Amino acid sequence: MIRNYFLIAWRNMGKNRFFAVVNIWGLAIGITIVLLIGAYTWGEYQVNHFIKNNDRIFLLKSKWANPETGVEIATLGPLTKSLQDNYPSLIEKAYAHDGINVVISAGDKLFREGVQPGDATFFEIFNFPVVYGDPHTAMDKPNAVVLTEKKARQYFGRTDVVGKLIKIQSFDGRNDNFEITAVIKDLPFNTVTNFFKPGNEIFLSPGSIRYFGREFGFTSWLSPNIVGYILLKPGVTAEQLKEPIKTLLTTNTTAEIQHSLEVTPVALKDCYITMYKGLAGKMMAIFSLVALFILLMAVINFVNISIGNSLTRLKEIGVRKAMGGRRQQLVFQFITESVLVVAFSCIVSLGLFFMLRPLFGQIIGKDIPGLSAFPAWFAVLPLVVIGFTGLLAGIYPAFILSAQPSVTALKGKMKNVKEKLLFRRSLVAIQFVAAIVVFIAAIVIDRQVAFFFNSDLGYNKEKVVTAAVPRDWTAAGVAHMERMRDEFRAMPEIKDATFAYEIPDGAASGANRIYRPENDSSAAVSAVTLTTDERYLVTYDIKLDAGKFYDGTAADSAKIVINEAAVKALGWRNAEEAISKPLRLHNFSRVLHVSGVTRDFHFGTLHDAITPVYFQPVKVAGLYRYLSFRFNPGNTSAQIAALQRKWQQVFPDAPFDFRFLDDSIARLYETETQMQKAAKAATVVSLMIVLLGVLGIVTMSIAKRSKEMGIRKVLGASGLNILLLFIKEFSGIILVSNIIAWPLSWYLLNSWLTEYAYRIDIGLLPFLVVGGTLSVLVGMIILGMTHRLGAVNPVKSLRTE
Repeated sequence: MIRNYFLIAWRNMGKNRFFAVVNIWGLAIGITIVLLIGAYTWGEYQVNHFIKNNDRIFLLKSKWANPETGVEIATLGPLTKSLQDNYPSLIEKAYAHDGINVVISAGDKLFREGVQPGDATFFEIFNFPVVYGDPHTAMDKPNAVVLTEKKARQYFGRTDVVGKLIKIQSFDGRNDNFEITAVIKDLPFNTVTNFFKPGNEIFLSPGSIRYFGREFGFTSWLSPNIVGYILLKPGVTAEQLKEPIKTLLTTNTTAEIQHSLEVTPVALKDCYITMYKGLAGKMMAIFSLVALFILLMAVINFVNISIGNSLTRLKEIGVRKAMGGRRQQLVFQFITESVLVVAFSCIVSLGLFFMLRPLFGQIIGKDIPGLSAFPAWFAVLPLVVIGFTGLLAGIYPAFILSAQPSVTALKGKMKNVKEKLLFRRSLVAIQFVAAIVVFIAAIVIDRQVAFFFNSDLGYNKEKVVTAAVPRDWTAAGVAHMERMRDEFRAMPEIKDATFAYEIPDGAASGANRIYRPENDSSAAVSAVTLTTDERYLVTYDIKLDAGKFYDGTAADSAKIVINEAAVKALGWRNAEEAISKPLRLHNFSRVLHVSGVTRDFHFGTLHDAITPVYFQPVKVAGLYRYLSFRFNPGNTSAQIAALQRKWQQVFPDAPFDFRFLDDSIARLYETETQMQKAAKAATVVSLMIVLLGVLGIVTMSIAKRSKEMGIRKVLGASGLNILLLFIKEFSGIILVSNIIAWPLSWYLLNSWLTEYAYRIDIGLLPFLVVGGTLSVLVGMIILGMTHRLGAVNPVKSLRTE
């Protein structure tokens, strides 16, 4: 009997091949999107889950009243070790580390790498798998290096490199040997080694901290930039750490820090999902919602076409019942056909998943795990989808149509058809609402991203290249860098050059508090610190509003340059009023005088409003990281080649790792760019599903109403009349869908845009464009299908009566 059900189902699919193909492809697209987004979500959820004791390892996360003071993944330098020393009953182990960029030499190869100098407890807390070396002694030597297999292959062409030496450049110009003591396996994405891009794959022993002159960061309660992890003893909770952390901050820090800093331990297993205002969790929720909508649209299509197709089989039902067929048999028959179609869709979706996985990974900027990465119990989910969707689509014809009296069914009629038609139109309207919301979102996100890249940032980012330089932070090193800068400026390809600690990529070194001497420090204003030479404004084309910038002489040590936002925050009416006025820096005894005021510019992103900024001369601070070059008009490729040749002469011991400023700025909007790509892809998919559904419904409606169309044509109806008849059927659905979707879209997108200090106005245009585009596409499908109907002789339509 079951074999017979499947045989009849297969024959019906062959008889209605068009509807079967529409159903299979529409549903397959929806299931494929769910698989892709499900794989992405599973991969995000699995971050840090490979690390042993990830529920007992806690990151000390910082929340500053002024976000410029420090980053959330770091905390005060001595806090981690102090917790372990003072509360051994709560904490089993602690690990603190710094993160810096250095030049590494392996033979004649030069690399600029991120390295992680930290405590010797690295392997005691993290169970990173060791391929070569002894994890118990790997961090004992003062010049010990642990690296991944990938880095070992990059440096030496093989992974068994324990005992090999590499040279690492310090910040005072030294270039000492470091010994590789262990090689660990390449690690999946995690927050311990990937807290910034690119992730760290080189880990140094405690002795390196002194080598780089970073002791202050680990020992000073004023240092906010050390990453700290603690391993709690079994049974200890994060709640029990609140009082110890509060006690240590009260005992060792100033009242100002106590009021502006909140330290919260976050379990490693939850770290990634909650980091950066829960960005990863929000993205997972958004993508999951999109997947749900698309699957819902595909299922609605399937249910709609299945119900419509089943109405054409009333005579078949009547015949089978008249010949003794039982209702139970009809129920199983319809459900079997639905399940068979869904099963085919799932098979097609698996093939689409494998083909589209790399493309989807490129769109969202993530490696998408394959199906083999899922646990075995995930194999049950396709069976659930097949059973649920097949039952959902088959339940109406199975129970409603099979209940019709034989005589009524033989006439091809059914009671209450209008009520069922309203239900089907409601399902189509839900589809249109979802498609309209996604389409409008794609347009608004695209406009907002374009706004980011096309807005006036207050400086000129065109034809600017930045490159990290070797660091020698001695007075001689600063003087040498000044001479090198001038050598580059002399090149015909270079319009100007500057060296500084920061470039306009949002990565400020920190902030300080500035205030007028007539006020006390409680009235101080927090301002971002930029350490630059005297060529910075000229190279970046930042305009002065009043006064002068630094001139590179010893007199600069008595000056300070601020921006317009700082002028307003400090209470002056305008830039001219601020010139020559005295200013003080928090914890700095000398009084400085304002020599210049720059116009406001966006050092970071357009997410946040422009904040107060002050410049300090690089000669005074003795800190620098980048050389920036502005090219003259000309062939950029040739200019880069010339700059590289000069670089190799000037810095033979440093790689030329350059980046266009445009690319650095683009990285600041990586999340929005991914959302832009994903919204466009979701729009294409949702429109495809909606239009497939419209195509199926129109085709079915034409087939069911062929006699009606024949009569209309005999009575004088033109092709245009028939076209308008079908358009009228969908125009009401489209109108209602827009009425529902427009306010919903505006609410969702307006809520999203409020997160940005600088944003577009949504306006009416996106709504009109989407409404018009969708109407035209639906109209084209109806026109194409009714055009064929117009060519059919009405006698053929009436002959079957």
